Parts: sequence; structure tokens; C-alpha cells
Amino acid sequence: MLTPRFKLTQDSNHIYINVHAPYTNIGDTEIDVDGENFLFVSSPYFLRLRLPGRIVDNDSSKGSYICDSGDFNLTFDKETPGEHFENLDMITSLLAPRDIPDLNPNLVEMLEEDGITLENEKEADDDYSNNFSYGFANKITTEFSNIGVEFPQIFELKVPENVSIDDRHIKRMQHEDDKFSSDHYLADFYDEELLAPYLTAVASWDNQSFNKEIDFSEDEVGVLKELPNKHYLLSKSEYKQVLYGLVDILYAYCYDKRTTLNESTVESSWTINKLSSTLSWFCTFHDMQQVLIASYRRALIHPIFRNFDLCNKVKNDLISLFKKGKKFVIKCMIEIHQMFNTSNDARYILNQLYIKDYLVFLQKCRNEELVELYNNIANIEIAKKDLELDIVELEEAAELVKQEEVDSVMENEMAVKMASMSLLTGLRKPNPALINDESDSSFDSSDSSSDSSDSSDSSDDLDSDDDPS
Repeated sequence: MLTPRFKLTQDSNHIYINVHAPYTNIGDTEIDVDGENFLFVSSPYFLRLRLPGRIVDNDSSKGSYICDSGDFNLTFDKETPGEHFENLDMITSLLAPRDIPDLNPNLVEMLEEDGITLENEKEADDDYSNNFSYGFANKITTEFSNIGVEFPQIFELKVPENVSIDDRHIKRMQHEDDKFSSDHYLADFYDEELLAPYLTAVASWDNQSFNKEIDFSEDEVGVLKELPNKHYLLSKSEYKQVLYGLVDILYAYCYDKRTTLNESTVESSWTINKLSSTLSWFCTFHDMQQVLIASYRRALIHPIFRNFDLCNKVKNDLISLFKKGKKFVIKCMIEIHQMFNTSNDARYILNQLYIKDYLVFLQKCRNEELVELYNNIANIEIAKKDLELDIVELEEAAELVKQEEVDSVMENEMAVKMASMSLLTGLRKPNPALINDESDSSFDSSDSSSDSSDSSDSSDDLDSDDDPS
């Protein structure tokens, strides 16, 4: 049976359910309402919803079918007039009844009864296998073997089941240190013209034309309706780690959007995969500063544009993205899901390990959690020294070299000028020998002239140099 596309809306007293089921037989259609439960069956479609409030099927209930579009439009009264039904646009969380496990109430804290259960911390640290797990909330231990070897173009950590969660960070940073290129970093540091378009760019969600009335497209609804509705049993630390992983992934997404000027390319799936420590190293984080430091480091090591100011711009984009609310965050994660699904490098495996669960999880988590996230990000300033890449010293050394080159050029220019001045002075200064010769010649000429005047009055006197004797 197929799950049809559907959409729920409401006013103060009614729930409106639209079910898109083309090519169905209306005569075989069955619709049933029982409090929070809604059932639609019409071969080959099957849809069962668990609503966030109770509705009633009474004489005022209405239904119609539009042949051209294949849409069923149904209207039901709310059992409690004026009640507001939360999260009607969270498609996946409506698809099946919540399967709340039978847990010790002393160990759990329910969140809005929304399918996420938080446990108090147990003695999980003694669980050896959990220290070597990976995937969403580190719940995968035995499903895959040597996954990094099978997908070497995706994962930098080849055998995660043999490397503990804490050691992954150590190995990742060692690998990043080896990959860091001081030449590439300095080239981008000084090339202001190259980076200018990306430093001044505006994220699409900060553009004045951005539609604040966020809605899922048909394709996005198609992705959400195919997801399994899960209940998550997480420790409080696991819950935080999941949120930190979300920040890590979306930072990479924001970097891609800024450096492609909001027009993602065929390389975007590589960028997001590579810049995210979660997706490339199976890392989990313990605090927000650790997340941001890892994101900055990878943004200065792997992609084509490596600039610290650019990293700060991406961080601001990330804050702004979270401020748009849970629904927009889900839209961005759906886009990532689609990128990975269409990647030529089998990045669909990342959807299986992480993204699909994030899409379900986000529909169930509280909006307040995202508000806390962006406030936390905004209150953290990452300094260059925090990255442990010695870029402060690198920049200082580069400035010294640059200044020495400037000084050297100035010295050469000054030497050329001095040489030119000396040459000109030499050309203009009278030759002493010539001065002496002229004096002597003048003296001899006067004598000769005197002698000649005595012997002849002719105007054809000989020059002194022509003295016949």
C-alpha cells in the first residue's frame, strides 16, 4: 500500500484534511475518525494519522473529491472548539500512533509527549560497545562493518568500530594538522578581491524577498511521508550530542550556500560531507565551542576558499538560519537529503546513518531547543588561537616577510636614485684638466697675439695652436 501525500490545516473550530490520492476508486474508499485517530483507505493508498487533538465525525462533517487533481478535501469539527492543534505540518510525526515504551517513570522525562524520551544518565559509560558506536545518537554498533573502507570517498575514518568516540577527535585533528596548507591559507588571507563576493554575500534566508510564510513543497512532503515514525529513547547527553551534530552539519550547509552564492552545485554534497566532522569522522561533541572549533578548522583546511573572516560570516548565517524556526531547519535538512541521494559518490549512505533520523527527530523536538542553540552559538566567539593551527604566528611571519620585501624594494629604489644622482653630478662637474688647459691656452694666445701685433696688422692672424715655429 502507498502512503498518499496529505496536508492538514485548521481554524478555531475545524480541522481540514487534504489527501492526494489520484486514480483511486471512490466507491472503495473508507474514512474513519475516532478521537485522535484518522484512517483513510482507498486502494492502493493507506493513511493512518494520530492527530495532536481530538476531532469528531458528525452531521457537520464534509467531504469532496476533485477528479482533475485526485484530491479528497475533508472537514471535521474539533471536539473542543477553540483548541489549537500543534505541529500539524510535521508530516512524519502524524503518520502513526506514538509507540511510547513501558519505562520506569523515575528514569524518564517526557517532552510534550512528542516521541522523544529523555533518560536520566545511567551507567552507560561502562558499556564498551557504546564507546565504539556511530550514526545518529551513536546507536549503530553492528549493522555495518568496515564502512569507511567500503566508502573511502565519504569517510576519513575507515573503521569507526575500532576507534573510540574520544579517540576520533584526536585522530581527526592530527589528520587535519597534516592537511593544513599554510600557502593556501595565506593566499586567501591576502587575496581580498577573490574573497570579496563571498564575504559580502547575503544568505537567501536573510534576503528581503525571503518568504516568512514557510511551507513544504510537494517534493518535500513526499520525502517526509516516506520516513518511519520513530520514538527516540535518549540520555540527556545523547540528546545534546544530537543537537550539536545538527549544528555541525548545518554549518557545512551554510558554508556551501555562502560560497556558491546560494546556488548549490554538484560539488555541494562533497562540501557538506567534508566540512562536517559528524559525517566524515563519526564524531560527537560535548559542547558548542568544540563544535564551532571543528567547523572552523575544517573550513580552513579542505574547501577552495579558506579564510577566517569567511568562517565568521558562515557562523552568522547559521544563527540566522536557526532563527527562522524548526520548519525552515527541516527544509534545509531535506535539501541535504536530496543532495546526498543524487550524489555520484554514494552519499545516500549518510541519509541512512544520519539525515533521515534528523528529519524525524526535528519534527519531534521542541522549538525552544533551537532557540537555545542559536543563543548558545551567538554567545561564543572563536579566536584564531582556539583553532590550534598557528595561524596567528603564520600571519605575523607573513607580515614580517612582506615588510622586509617592502623595505628591500625601497632600499633598491633609493640606491638606484642615489646612483642616478651621482652619475648626473659627474656629468655636470667641469674637468679640472680641461680647465687648466684652457687657462694655459688663453695665456699663450694673448702672448702670441701680442707678438703678432708687433709684426703685422693683418686680420688673418694664426691661432695659437698654429704657431709655425
